[in-house]
Amino acid sequence: MRGKWVCTIFVVSTVALLVFGTVARQKTMDVFGAGNSLPVLVIDAGHGGFDGGAVGVNGTTEQDINLSISRSVQALSGLFGYASVMTRPDEQALDYVEGRSVRENKVADIKARERITNETENPVFLSIHLNKFEDPQYYGAPVFYSKNNADSQILAEQTQEALIAGIPNGNIRRAKPAAAAIYLMKKLECPAVIVECGFLSNPEEERKLCDPGSGSLFSSASCEMSRARCAARLTSR
Repeated sequence: MRGKWVCTIFVVSTVALLVFGTVARQKTMDVFGAGNSLPVLVIDAGHGGFDGGAVGVNGTTEQDINLSISRSVQALSGLFGYASVMTRPDEQALDYVEGRSVRENKVADIKARERITNETENPVFLSIHLNKFEDPQYYGAPVFYSKNNADSQILAEQTQEALIAGIPNGNIRRAKPAAAAIYLMKKLECPAVIVECGFLSNPEEERKLCDPGSGSLFSSASCEMSRARCAARLTSR
């Protein structure tokens, strides 16, 4: 048994890094702002609207879980006195225009996320996603960082350490640089990380996401809505 679901630990560890890391480690203080200006956490719920992201083995859609986790991160950050903004506050994609191609809308969406981050004073960018792989045995929460800002690696490594320490499941992942093809990780100059909060291709992790009794931040009702949305997309094709 792996204990509580990884996303619960992730939210706690994220806020712990924000609040306690500034006292415990000088490195974390550097990440979360030098001088008098406190950082603003830019919480990025991956995908949305027409772009559902990965789909689990039981039909759970990534975009809904990403949004649920992001809302929890925002709530906990506010509880500890840290300002935050969300790039995607609801189920919709950003800057979506009906009639445009999927590619055009995807470009508009990612550009909007970039714009929101750049318009935020002293931002720390945290993108929430879920993973999927052909082999269902893989599990855990890998963290990736932008190479544009040295503090990104510090933030990623400490987040990864917190996840490993909080989830005794044998997962010994290390934070890694984000792939060059990931637009926001390539363009943003602020501290920026992506956390893949689990594998939807792993049946146990998908189940825990949808099981309130497992400590999940994602309700079973929301999972049913997510699955219905996925089924509707498949039917309309």
